Amino acid sequence: MSKFKHLYSAFAVCLISGCASYTVEPYKDIQQLPDMYLRGVFTWWEADPQYQLTLKGGSTYATTIELIADGQPYDFKFADKNWTPGSSCGYKSQYRDQSVTLGKTVYADCNTTDENFRFVPKETGLYEFAINFSNIDKPAVTVNRL
Repeated sequence: MSKFKHLYSAFAVCLISGCASYTVEPYKDIQQLPDMYLRGVFTWWEADPQYQLTLKGGSTYATTIELIADGQPYDFKFADKNWTPGSSCGYKSQYRDQSVTLGKTVYADCNTTDENFRFVPKETGLYEFAINFSNIDKPAVTVNRL
């Protein structure tokens, strides 16, 4: 009976650990990317069609949103409709890329889970959020006032 318990326990551990891991195959080029959205506190983290990214030119995708300058940060990231692994783009480095400054480039990692960008507008108005995939391994993110 003891052998069955050990064998069953080993099988259960293998089964559970196998279910908890997965491999994310990175996108090789921009043509493979699914439809992406600007998602954040302003959309309740939903994939709102109003904030679907559109091709701006080259490898840059962008959308526009109106923000209120109340001193509070807006957390956001770029992701597809289903939060698919490999399509959830948050900051690459917490110390260099988490806080986005108007007109300055920061970098994204599209294999993130909780790494949200943070932006605090100084003026109420329209802002363009853009992500450039010309380097698919290190997409460039910018926020500009329109």
